[in-house]
Amino acid sequence: MSFFTDGPRSRPLFPVPEQELFGYNGRPWVEPPHEYIVPAILPWSMPLGRAERTIVALRGIEVWPESVSFQLSVYSRDLLLDEPGEGLIDHRRVPDYNALLVGVLFPDGRRASSETISVPSATKPDQPVLRAQGLGGSAFHVDHEIFLWPLPPDGPLEFIVQWLDRDIEESRTSLDGTAIRDAAKEAGEIWPGLPARKSHGLPVRRVGAQAMITPAWPAQAQPLPQPSSPQPSSPPAEAADQPRKGAPLPTRLPRRAR
Repeated sequence: MSFFTDGPRSRPLFPVPEQELFGYNGRPWVEPPHEYIVPAILPWSMPLGRAERTIVALRGIEVWPESVSFQLSVYSRDLLLDEPGEGLIDHRRVPDYNALLVGVLFPDGRRASSETISVPSATKPDQPVLRAQGLGGSAFHVDHEIFLWPLPPDGPLEFIVQWLDRDIEESRTSLDGTAIRDAAKEAGEIWPGLPARKSHGLPVRRVGAQAMITPAWPAQAQPLPQPSSPQPSSPPAEAADQPRKGAPLPTRLPRRAR
């Protein structure tokens, strides 16, 4: 007898459109490659900052071939957030230095923190990238993923936490950067040899929050032909300097070229 005794269900009325996973885009500084790599796990668990009613703790580390993700949790005896999914770290705007801040200091002096406005870059950055994301939780416990690129060099990696609103002064914890680099060798690729995404030769330009595919324009735009129209007769000399009586004044500005 089969362990799962229920039979197969009928197909849904509106099935999900079929899609295929394309190859990795090769930009390890943007986000963790969850869809392509099984990370190595370092089961490091320790408090990073503590006050009377609040604890910021490290629950573990996921190590990717070129980056690392710190699993961070915040515990409190009083209300943290009404919407835990939003997280407690927001570095998309000008930072609030009384709120929860996290950062790292490499052995060679390079640093990254949540106090900078984080925007994914299309080109390889020349400085480390740190990006925080809320993962949910409850009103008294919130999880975060702290993404860091690149892998730290050999030596001690300092992880810094500060939360002045919760009476947590700047606290530094030393982590083994050499062990993190060694663990990256154990991260495994899931789908080797996936095809790259086809662009069909069409460049992509962004308009606001939307992406539009447009044909490849020539390097030098040709001027559009002007329609021919009959020339109006010249107005009398006394009326040339004044608008026609009763005519509306031009109030609309010309549209700006997109």
